Amino acid sequence: MEDDQLRRERLFVVLATVVINVVAVSLLTFAPWSDWRTGMALNMVDNLLLVGFAVVRRDAIMARFLLFGLAVGLAELAADAWLVDYTRTLDYSIGGGPMIWRSPLWMPLAWEVVAVQFGYIGLRLWDRFGGIGLLLVALLGAINIPFYEEMARRIHWWQYAGCRMISFTPWYIILGEFGIALVLALLARRVTRASLGGAVALGVVGGLSIFVCYAAAFAITDRLF
Repeated sequence: MEDDQLRRERLFVVLATVVINVVAVSLLTFAPWSDWRTGMALNMVDNLLLVGFAVVRRDAIMARFLLFGLAVGLAELAADAWLVDYTRTLDYSIGGGPMIWRSPLWMPLAWEVVAVQFGYIGLRLWDRFGGIGLLLVALLGAINIPFYEEMARRIHWWQYAGCRMISFTPWYIILGEFGIALVLALLARRVTRASLGGAVALGVVGGLSIFVCYAAAFAITDRLF
């Protein structure tokens, strides 16, 4: 049986990255010089904490979650390309910097952190509250991640146009993130029991599910109505 102290410490460090990101993004709205470099720097800090914890505590579960998250981030590049080239609603040009396919170089790291956060927090909520816990993490995804979407325009990371929005956040993003957070939580339980290769495979599934969630949400909010 897994050590309870290690579980508490793991949850603490994951929650710490959530708090750090919210505070950092809020403060960056006062930095007119912010661009792709601040996005890269923030995700490097997140990874320093998460990878450092996995190494120092020799935490195999955190290591699997990090591999899972990185695979999610790389597979998600297809969803970004679809949003940029097909829907033409997402624009990364305001941030500048090196690109990987149609995304900023640091975007796979950003999704890696998101996958670890929502996967592990969702797992703990699911264990504690059952189906209600899954609903809670899905609602958290629909609220928390769009916060970054709203701030991204102000800190010169990305922006949206040409779709139905509330303020500067598309409706399809809010709906899509609900589904994405739910899927990441559902996959997380299998990640804890998977081999390293299995964690990567689950991450690919998670990344492709981001494409599916965004495509379905876009069809609902901007094509059906």
